[in-house]
Order: sequence, then structure tokens, then C-alpha cells
Amino acid sequence: MSYQLLYSKTSRDQIKKLHPDIKSIIRDRVKTIAKNPYIGKKLERDLSGYFSFRARRFRIIYKVREENQIIEVHYIGHRRDIYDLLKEKFDRP
Repeated sequence: MSYQLLYSKTSRDQIKKLHPDIKSIIRDRVKTIAKNPYIGKKLERDLSGYFSFRARRFRIIYKVREENQIIEVHYIGHRRDIYDLLKEKFDRP
């Protein structure tokens, strides 16, 4: 059974900026997450509650809402800066 996917505005904007070849890889990886939401790596500390799933050099950052069978895709970006972008979200007042 697949989970419903919800994309944040940020993740939609990030996807739009990607090269078409990367977009297709991301799409395939998100389908994998929808079938098995706990396949990603559990993030820790400030990022607990989020999962990260690899798509080549990119990461898909998401949350699982088990009670509603929903996967919230929050961020998609290159591994070098995606975690810093996510941490900035928590550091803002």
C-alpha cells in the first residue's frame, strides 16, 4: 500500500530548478519512499522526526505521518548543503 505524498512549497520550488535527468531520478526515489516510507535514514538531534533518502548526490528530506498514511516531502537538494538549509529553518526565531 502506497502512502499519499504531500510536497511543501519549498520542495516543489527546489524540484523545478533541477536538471531534467535529476528530476526523473528524484521522481523514482519518491515513488520508492511512498511504497516503503521507513527506507530512509532517520535524522537525529535538531532534525529528529525527519528522514533522509539518497538520490545520487541529492537528498530527499521527508516526514512520515503514519496516522494519515501521508509522506510530507519537505526539502530536496544537494547533499553538501541540504542539512544546513534544514537546520536554518529551526534556528530562525
